[in-house]
Amino acid sequence: MNNGIKHDIHGQKYRSDFSLCTYYFDSHESVAKIKALRDGKPILAFCLKELDGGVEVFITIPDGYECMHFRKGKLTSNIESKNAHLTYHGIAKRKKMTGEIHISSDGCNPLKGNAPYTEAPNVSSSNIELHPLPVCRIELSESTGKVATHSDIENYFELQMPTCFFNTIEVHVAKKGYTEKIASASTCISTAWASLFVYTSMHTYFLGKVERRPGFYPQVICLQTDKFELIILATREYKNLSYELNRLKYFHTKDYFRNLCKRRVIAHGNGYFIDQLTNTKQTINQKYMSDFL
Repeated sequence: MNNGIKHDIHGQKYRSDFSLCTYYFDSHESVAKIKALRDGKPILAFCLKELDGGVEVFITIPDGYECMHFRKGKLTSNIESKNAHLTYHGIAKRKKMTGEIHISSDGCNPLKGNAPYTEAPNVSSSNIELHPLPVCRIELSESTGKVATHSDIENYFELQMPTCFFNTIEVHVAKKGYTEKIASASTCISTAWASLFVYTSMHTYFLGKVERRPGFYPQVICLQTDKFELIILATREYKNLSYELNRLKYFHTKDYFRNLCKRRVIAHGNGYFIDQLTNTKQTINQKYMSDFL
């Protein structure tokens, strides 16, 4: 399935839904790479690069993918990929990190000059320790295409299983150690914030609506450098057992953490109900995600 190191549950008193399906790829260096395979052929490539002043993420996709950008729930750009990759540039400024997310296709950025659309979050390191920075969602059809061989990349994970094809990929950036805390059921992260990450899909960011992520247990791929990690969730959602087209969806994420904080939350049994939509007007006597910081 992959050549990572499986999360060790030995000695854990409690387990999370990530405890048995998390795999670590720690480069112990400033650059880490991995490729996604289908039937042994590379269809996606990921690179996490740590810089003196921040971090960069590169995701290479095959030609013919529909690259869709969203802002505030609306589609702002839709192009077909050609020799394309998605890039996230994160620049650290004191305790904050600003940046930009954009696609480069055939040497062009369709949103060049439109900074308000491609702005990445102005987040603090403590924010991405509570909820990782969302980068993109990739939806794969039966005809995935393939990328260049990437023979220099030793790390891999296979998407085609004997019983299913993991056709949905969601990618996040976090401070190193976040995934291990989730897989270890650590109390260092509020259970409300941990639940939000584990059980909801990226529809939260490109459609503005929280949607539960029901489906097969994912492969949780954790690609690590010295200070950061790229979290790749490879799954198959019950409501999306197949896609007609290959799509990469990315989005304006500047205020993602603040918007999550505005959502109402109700504790229920051993879990939570989280408001599907952001509430701009907060009222007393109600709990919000910000109360769990």
